[in-house]
Amino acid sequence: MRFLAGALAALTLGVSGASAAKPALRFSVFSHTGIGLVDIVWTGSQFLLVQNTDTVLTTMDTSGRVGAVFARLPRLVEETRCVASSGNHGFARGLIFCHTPDNKIYRLSADGGSIDVLATLPESEPSDGALVFDSGGLFGYGLVAATGRSGKGKPPGGAVYVVDAAGRVRRVGRYTGPGGADQVAIAPRRFGAASRHALLSVDAGGSGKLVAMDARGRTRTVVKLDDGPNPIVPLVRVGPATGAARRGVYVTDTRSTNVYFLPASQLAGYTGVLVGSELRAHFWIVVPVKHGFRAVRMATNLGGAYNLEGARYVMR
Repeated sequence: MRFLAGALAALTLGVSGASAAKPALRFSVFSHTGIGLVDIVWTGSQFLLVQNTDTVLTTMDTSGRVGAVFARLPRLVEETRCVASSGNHGFARGLIFCHTPDNKIYRLSADGGSIDVLATLPESEPSDGALVFDSGGLFGYGLVAATGRSGKGKPPGGAVYVVDAAGRVRRVGRYTGPGGADQVAIAPRRFGAASRHALLSVDAGGSGKLVAMDARGRTRTVVKLDDGPNPIVPLVRVGPATGAARRGVYVTDTRSTNVYFLPASQLAGYTGVLVGSELRAHFWIVVPVKHGFRAVRMATNLGGAYNLEGARYVMR
């Protein structure tokens, strides 16, 4: 299988010196936005860029051109992340939902003109805004939100909640630190013992882990990583279809204000979950193996200092 061959090759490169070999994953700058990015959303027709702390959502077209302000949420220090509804399970098509650091879940109309609070999570500590739609059904197809703050010295761990279309909140369970969840994603159906579980990229600063939580709140560490993870992308189609957008992974970097792009063709034949680290831009593909999971470090053309925050996989 191509995945196994590619995985073994990438693992060998990671040990023996990837810098001298041709990168397995080659990113390019899709857009230099000039915005301190924390997240990116694909609506099916355009992108929305989420600005860190100022919490302004700005449009970007499929050529990478930054457009008008879409909406403004309250200015709050730290990270807000947003997702677009595809119109299933009671969530109207076109709506945007955002998890702000004060643990409110905002609902935005398709044109950004109407904003209200759908729900408030019962947490007093600030969070890093982790939010995703449950595409696998294990959590009732609701919004899955994780609380907690990433980084060294932050309160450890947090909780996972499910919010339905009516704004009802249910706590699933808690996870432990060190660090907190930057992102949450839903595992693919073919992901071993963690199939359809909520996957949390728990960032402890210079290290971290990928944690899976099932519908009963039980957790397991999937893999431990040598740099704090942040962007996480299941290699399956979720959310709106591509429309006119190029197929691939779009990654936001607060430091450079760039949106980086990885063509879907470079991921063809791979399965599992793509995970990126925040500060050193390491990338792994995490796959189930016998009796557990493996994180395969992928060689890339990225080097230097980064602050990678959000990612979206746009595909058919």
